[in-house]
Amino acid sequence: DAPLSPSQPHLRRPAAPTMATAVLPAPAPLTSSVGLLAMLEESETQIKVHALQKLERVVPDFWAEISESLPDIEALYEDEAFPQRRLAALVASKVYYYLGEYADALVFALGAETLFNVDEGSEYVDTLLAKAIDEYCKQHQQRYEAATGSQEEGGSSTAAEAPIDRRLIDLVDRMVESSLERRAYQMVMGLALEARRTDLIERIILLCDAKPGELEHDASTIKMLEYCFGLFSSAVVPRSFRATLIALLVTIYRGLPAPEYLGLARCLAQAGDAAGGAAIL
Repeated sequence: DAPLSPSQPHLRRPAAPTMATAVLPAPAPLTSSVGLLAMLEESETQIKVHALQKLERVVPDFWAEISESLPDIEALYEDEAFPQRRLAALVASKVYYYLGEYADALVFALGAETLFNVDEGSEYVDTLLAKAIDEYCKQHQQRYEAATGSQEEGGSSTAAEAPIDRRLIDLVDRMVESSLERRAYQMVMGLALEARRTDLIERIILLCDAKPGELEHDASTIKMLEYCFGLFSSAVVPRSFRATLIALLVTIYRGLPAPEYLGLARCLAQAGDAAGGAAIL
């Protein structure tokens, strides 16, 4: 046959498919987790790890099936020789979440450590974060009351003696650092107040100069001090904690590189320190 000329493109023979152009068929959607759950019974560790990796992704679709194997998943978490204990904890946490067992879901989320992604933004993560923050604040309140001799409604001196779970502290700290990095100061301030964390309150106030937020009251340290004075003087803050907070504001005002006498005088008046107020006039 005579070779085809460039003027006859419609007569060219199609090129044979290559590995680069071949389109592989999409994998069939998973219709059950039974096969993956069976892999948890295998003796090979890598097979169990592979099964957990797949199960973690399909919990929202097959949590009811997976719940039947919770004892096996929990056993992997409890096995200190198993290399992916945190992954097993994450799978168990998600299953308990879908079962509506939020307390158990949080216990295993703590076991998952950094695999529990505080920035995920899912309903699962947001729900457990809220529960973790509530527990964190409750325990810190009890410690504050025990240390200061105050006793707010519902406080327990016995509970105050129990150590706070290090994993709970780490989880909340990760959320706090992420929020501060995004300059979400108002949310962290609420947590700090609930937890009686004066160190965190001071850090937020001072950060507003180095990294101003988007809201008017966190545009600078002075603006945040003014906002905090109004907030701390209101009924939102328990009376037993109010004096401590006003004293903190006085300390920060006195440490400012440029004096802000009006704000300092208001705090001293609120604290009932007439002598201190007279000294700055």
